[in-house]
Amino acid sequence: MCAFAARAHTPTTQIDVLVTSMAGVPVEHAEVAVRVVKDQKPHTIWRLRTHEDGIAKTPAETHIPQGTILVEVTAAEYAPFSQTFEVHDDKKTIEVKLTSGMTKLNVVVTTPGGKPIEHADVVVKFVSGHSAILLGKAIHTSWEMRTNQEGLAKVPEVPQGTILIQVIATGYQTFGQTYEIYQLEKTIDIKLNSPQEQYSAH
Repeated sequence: MCAFAARAHTPTTQIDVLVTSMAGVPVEHAEVAVRVVKDQKPHTIWRLRTHEDGIAKTPAETHIPQGTILVEVTAAEYAPFSQTFEVHDDKKTIEVKLTSGMTKLNVVVTTPGGKPIEHADVVVKFVSGHSAILLGKAIHTSWEMRTNQEGLAKVPEVPQGTILIQVIATGYQTFGQTYEIYQLEKTIDIKLNSPQEQYSAH
């Protein structure tokens, strides 16, 4: 069989994309792009949107060549998704689970002995990550708050990614460190040293 004839009879597929949260809840109005990958480069593209059941269907008259398919999904308040799939069936449902693009952050500040430090100034800054660009809305990227009697400061929602946390408390060394945060909720324990506890190099 010549190469042309083989190409002319490339089997096709119909693709449904099911988009849910990690908890399995359907994500409505997610933007779905289905691309055919040839020679490492994605071309032909179908842009779809999920319904209330979380499913985006390629049109019935669409004939997508079987092979490597790139699926990209974006949805408000979720981290973007991009992955290739090998599709060799006449009909295929691709399941995509999206992770939330936001984190509820708790910062607990204590002494090295574990005693809560009240009225410590906690500064939280979003350094980098894809969520802020995706979410687009007026998202806070910097917060300043104080710890309560339990040494706790709560940040309502931070975009996921690299977060810088600084803590300043009277009578203690200033603390500063970056963290990679990709969970829905995260508690970070910070122990402040008193100034005389600086370590010498000896």
